[in-house]
Amino acid sequence: MGKPWFRMYHEMIDDPKISTLTDPQFRLWTEILCLACRAGNSGNIGLNPTQTSFVLRRKSSRPITELIKRHLISLADDGTIKVSKWKDRQFESDSSTQRVQEHRAKLDKVIKGAF
Repeated sequence: MGKPWFRMYHEMIDDPKISTLTDPQFRLWTEILCLACRAGNSGNIGLNPTQTSFVLRRKSSRPITELIKRHLISLADDGTIKVSKWKDRQFESDSSTQRVQEHRAKLDKVIKGAF
């Protein structure tokens, strides 16, 4: 199995919620996206802000507050951090295996038909 990945869209450069983040805030937001992908839990990173600071090895409470204000993240009922609109932007079935197999099968038919 390949390495897990997540989608990051080019339009974020024009999104004022994101493009006006400071560099440390943007870094934290990107790291939270990575943690959400790693957790594989519908955008919930499974960590509260204190645990997140520990995992990222730095104090992050102020930037987290800013990300919450901008509605980029929220706190779940259990206090863990959840990425807003994760399900809207990330899809469960991102495997290209079947698509590639179908494409190769079509190519095989074309090649066999040519000879």
